[in-house]
Amino acid sequence: MKTVQSSALADGDRTLGSRLATAYLAAMLVGLHLIVDPRIYDVSQLPRLLALLVGLTIAVPVVLCLPAVKCRVDGSALRSPIVAAAAAYLVACGLSLVGAINISAGFTDLFRTLAAFLVLCLGILVLPLDHRWRDRLLEMAVIATLVAVVVGGWPVATLLLEGWPSRRAVEELLLEGMMSNVNLFAGFLLLVVPWCVCGACVFSGPWRGLATAVGTLATILIAVLQSRAAWLGWVAALTVTMATLLRHSQELAVPPAVRRSLVRGSLAAVIAALLLVGLALTDTPAGESLRRLVVNRPHQADGPSDGGRTLVWGLTTQMIIDHPIGGVGAGNFPIRLHEYFGSDRQDLPPDFSRLSSHNWMQPHNDFLWVGAEKGLLGIVPFALVLLLSLLAIRTILIRSSNPTDARLATASLAALVGNLVFSCLDFPLDRVSHQTVLAVHLAVIVLLERATRAASTRPLPLPGWLVAPPLLAALVLGITYAAAALSQEHSVMIARRAEHDGDWLTMREAARQGTTPWKTLDPLGVPVAFLEGMADLRLGNHAAATACFERALAANPNRLYVLQNLGAGYAQAGRVDDAIITFAVAADRYPSNVEVRHNLASALIDSGRFAEAIAVIEDVPEGFRTPGMQEALLYAHEAAGEQAAE
Repeated sequence: MKTVQSSALADGDRTLGSRLATAYLAAMLVGLHLIVDPRIYDVSQLPRLLALLVGLTIAVPVVLCLPAVKCRVDGSALRSPIVAAAAAYLVACGLSLVGAINISAGFTDLFRTLAAFLVLCLGILVLPLDHRWRDRLLEMAVIATLVAVVVGGWPVATLLLEGWPSRRAVEELLLEGMMSNVNLFAGFLLLVVPWCVCGACVFSGPWRGLATAVGTLATILIAVLQSRAAWLGWVAALTVTMATLLRHSQELAVPPAVRRSLVRGSLAAVIAALLLVGLALTDTPAGESLRRLVVNRPHQADGPSDGGRTLVWGLTTQMIIDHPIGGVGAGNFPIRLHEYFGSDRQDLPPDFSRLSSHNWMQPHNDFLWVGAEKGLLGIVPFALVLLLSLLAIRTILIRSSNPTDARLATASLAALVGNLVFSCLDFPLDRVSHQTVLAVHLAVIVLLERATRAASTRPLPLPGWLVAPPLLAALVLGITYAAAALSQEHSVMIARRAEHDGDWLTMREAARQGTTPWKTLDPLGVPVAFLEGMADLRLGNHAAATACFERALAANPNRLYVLQNLGAGYAQAGRVDDAIITFAVAADRYPSNVEVRHNLASALIDSGRFAEAIAVIEDVPEGFRTPGMQEALLYAHEAAGEQAAE
């Protein structure tokens, strides 16, 4: 009787473990990425962060403190160097805020990094509770990819009925079902498609057919989305996968006939690539079409073909040089970038003025972004996570005797390489969806690498009641922040719509409701206090508006319109010296802006500093001077002459 009872209990434990592993995979790979809020500018960021933090708040005590689970959890895999490097990056993210201009600007990054770290740790702890976790992972990944293709890509299919769509047409769809960004949606697919390919190799029957079909559709969608960063990532992932299949064909159980086909296919792909490059260099219609698709893109005709990336990378590199150890602080890159706008000034306006916007929230390169915001303290562990993961995959491919494990490792290798290349041209680090899926990949790598040496690994029980309280406290803080930030973004959208409609009372009230110390900048880096100040200014409350602009200046001291309106408020209140200081900062940050220089010159004239005003105006090439500046210049010359005569 005791034996039967023990067996029933063991079966119950296995069922609970299987359910937990399935719930973890379903939430991390499918459910989370369907959460959107169409009432805000970025439909995915904060809603998914809030949902993830709430889910983790439930999962942490269940895994660490629930007796039926805690007794089966083995924490020895958490000793992995990958986990240590991820923890070090989390610490660096928090430490970077110590010297930041705006601490609240970094909270999204901090809590997103915390959530990704906990997803990694929970994956390591929960997945082994189900002895079939490898199959569950691939099944859920196929479902996740299918959902992404259907929800995010079905509008694109309507464009394909009319022929190959333009990039602008694809962008106008916004893909709000996933993350409202074409490039990042394509980057998300790079992380899940390798699992589909692996499933097509591992599964049999209906699952194999589904994995093959879904992987093919997702690959086609990557092509149609026309994200050059994703294309490069896909090529890199494919190249590494082919090389791995050829190098480790025995470990991956690749039949000789398939291996020969891979060799021939690889040679054909190289020849085709060379022919396409050669064709693109010709003046034929086909060559012109290729150049328009890859280089001279119509939707970027009014700016650099790279979207201004190389220019911003140069400014970001200078920022790293200026702040090498701890960086400028998480979330503070868009604030500090404005300080470098005049660093490469050759004429007026400088090259930066060719960009469609000065409002860069990220440098479109995650490695430069981490280096700029977290310095060496951040970039070292950030790079170590990738390096250690690649080394662990190498160990799996060499030591594992299980072809399925080797294939899973190869899938994660393809995803890591694709994401690495994509990260050099875009900003997947900014997205909750990308960080979550990447954390699952890392958890898989840790577990597979551990399986190669499981016989020598001793189980490590976790002190749940000691670890859970601080984690829960951090998660509650994150939930509080995310809820406040989400509420703020709702208010900001109302304020912006009211501004468009000229409803200044509604705009002011919405901005006030959106004011919170948890987050002082809106999704575009604009201080919420600035929106309130603009409403007060329109309502004629100049003193209140100036006070709002001063608060906005503390939140983002380099924002052009904050500086402009604050300087104007000072000038109107007779605080000419304060106006001069404010306009001088604006002129230094935005040397190509003629209006700023005109305002500075006017303030100098009001202060009787005519020679300085003349120098400011004459620094602007004559062809760029407005009629008002010409009049101010003539007046300053006359006044300076009279002043000298006295």
